[in-house]
Amino acid sequence: MKTKNTLFYKIAGVLTLLFVVLAFLITKTSTQLSEDYHDEITQGLNKNVAGFIVEEIQGLYDGDSVVGSKMSSLMHHVMATNPATEVYLLDLEGNILKHVAMNKEVKATSIDLKPITEFIAQDGEVFIKGDDPKLPGTKKIFSAAPYLYKDKKVGYIYTIVGGNDYDSLIKKHEASYIRKLSMRNILYALFAALLVALLSIYIITRNFNKIIAAFTSFKNGDHDARVAGVQHGEMGLLANTYNDMADTIQSNIQDLQSVDNLRKELIANISHDLRTPIASIQGFVETIMIKGDTLEDKEKQRYMEIVLKNSERLKKLVNDLFELSVLEANQKAVQPEALQMAEIIQDIADKYRIIAKNKGVSINTVYSKDLPFVYADIALIDRALQNIIDNAIKHCEQGDVVTLELYTVNDQVMVKVSDTGRGIESQELPYIFERYRKGKFYSDATKGSGLGLAIVKKIMDLHNSTIKVDSILNQGTQFYFNLPVLKRTASL
Repeated sequence: MKTKNTLFYKIAGVLTLLFVVLAFLITKTSTQLSEDYHDEITQGLNKNVAGFIVEEIQGLYDGDSVVGSKMSSLMHHVMATNPATEVYLLDLEGNILKHVAMNKEVKATSIDLKPITEFIAQDGEVFIKGDDPKLPGTKKIFSAAPYLYKDKKVGYIYTIVGGNDYDSLIKKHEASYIRKLSMRNILYALFAALLVALLSIYIITRNFNKIIAAFTSFKNGDHDARVAGVQHGEMGLLANTYNDMADTIQSNIQDLQSVDNLRKELIANISHDLRTPIASIQGFVETIMIKGDTLEDKEKQRYMEIVLKNSERLKKLVNDLFELSVLEANQKAVQPEALQMAEIIQDIADKYRIIAKNKGVSINTVYSKDLPFVYADIALIDRALQNIIDNAIKHCEQGDVVTLELYTVNDQVMVKVSDTGRGIESQELPYIFERYRKGKFYSDATKGSGLGLAIVKKIMDLHNSTIKVDSILNQGTQFYFNLPVLKRTASL
């Protein structure tokens, strides 16, 4: 399944957004600072313009009226010095009485006096902007001075340096200036983006290096190597996936090692049990061959019985090994059919009564005649029951009882085989279904191959059932498993 490189898109998106934001902010800030710088210098150079006009044009305003001839002189003076300068005569409330302003129409009738009074108080040393009468709502640099009549302040001279001609010139050259400024801004933005990209790549490669180091250590045999400190994003997902994979592989390796150890133990135990009957058979056969003419018939008969007994034991061991191998390789096809378990346990009980009687052990059966049919493989279930009963008889003494019991529980037929034999020690119980487990439970090699209960467990696995065991030492043991009734299960 192909996945999108979301990490790439995230980094690309962040870098692109950062580039655009930085370019915009730098351009905007640089333009504004440049304008403020130019305005501040211009205002500083022209701070005394209003004062000069006051000194040059005397008798312009007496507090009640404006002298027309003086206004003509004012206009002539302004045109001669700087046609771009706008001059406004204000009364003490800031109302515009007369003005000299070229081009655009003056739209405002008054001007805010607060910037003017602050400018005058600071003697023009403060950078401040005032109202633009031609464009109400906008601010311009200015020069201002009080207008005196007979040493009494009657108004203000308010001048805007540059005015609209200055604005037109700024607009004319603004595009070229911004293009040049933008080129520098792009370089700044690219440099910042490069730093961020390098930092991002460092963080990413740092996490990659952690993951690569863990992979390398694991490959070199350190199966405990894990990626630590990488939890979030795609790198975190990769690290967690590796950690889970490493846990699974390590668990599988441990399982394989355990299986290999069991295999070695199995081979050693089987070799021992194969060697014992073979050595016995070989020894007695050689004895018969060497001393054949000198042996009495009774003694020869006993030797032959021992050879036969060991031959049967050897045959059983080989058959059990073959059967377990077939079951574990899933080469045994389960052939389920409708079964009446009461008939099966009765037949098995009858078959084992003679063997049990010779040992002084009784076999009982307990079941109801109206038990439902179950759905299972008759040959495999019969084999499992034989192994369980054979195991029970071997661990009973004279006077003990083996009981085969059937009953229903929640649409299941429960099969229980119990005995009053010597029981199994608690530390042995978890292992009795393992292949060829050799403990005190199997200490007597003549009692079996050690594979019978492993075969039983595999048969139960094939029927999706579970074989369980309870035991109390010197009081007895019970094995039990359940099979589904026919009406609930159509197939295995």
